[in-house]
Amino acid sequence: NRWIGALRKRLADRSVFNHYCSLRAFLIHLKIDDRLPRAPRYEKRLPEVYRESEIKAFFAAIKDNEYQTVAYSIALMCGLREREIMHLEWIDIDWERKTLRVRSKPQWDFKVKDSEERAVPIPGALLGLLKDWQEQRPKHKLVVGTKSDKPNGKLLRTLKRTVYAAGLNCKTCDGCKSDLHECSHWWLHRFRSTYITKLLRGGVDLRTVMSLSGHSDLASVMRYLRPAEGHSLMAKVNAVFG
Repeated sequence: NRWIGALRKRLADRSVFNHYCSLRAFLIHLKIDDRLPRAPRYEKRLPEVYRESEIKAFFAAIKDNEYQTVAYSIALMCGLREREIMHLEWIDIDWERKTLRVRSKPQWDFKVKDSEERAVPIPGALLGLLKDWQEQRPKHKLVVGTKSDKPNGKLLRTLKRTVYAAGLNCKTCDGCKSDLHECSHWWLHRFRSTYITKLLRGGVDLRTVMSLSGHSDLASVMRYLRPAEGHSLMAKVNAVFG
């Protein structure tokens, strides 16, 4: 129970449950699973996505900061995880095929989740940004590395500080009320959730989305099949009822 409590201090409930299942499978193999406490419960929630208005406001706020524009555009338009963005190198980009390859980087002690490399299409708008950005950093190996060309582990902190400075924070959550003013409404993985949701709503089939997002099973991808919302939903309701 203390182990589960410690996990809950730094991980979401679903991640805690996944850690529990992994440990339980190992202990079953050793035939000592009777020592485990009851499985932790978690509420199955829809993955949260950014609204179009939020995306527009955020990128308008960072339009003069090319580093942030490139980093968070990769998160939104390619759906990469935080560590995948941190370790993305220029050699991973195929300019001719307009794709980027997500792969392990032993030199940085980084392994791709589920040990499966993947190629992700780069939208035209992002491709142009990347070409301009590379011209400004010709000696760098990492796409959004630090000034010393090392993986930047502060992308989340930078996101939250930028949101606060731009007045985009919700102002009501515990994070906003803390001394750090780090709004819990904004986090990197939410760009990834938005990417996957947009693909599915755009008609891309489940298996293709599974491949592009790097998920190991269809069930994980199907969680992003959200009901219609906002203007789209209202238009459909009006069409039915006039």
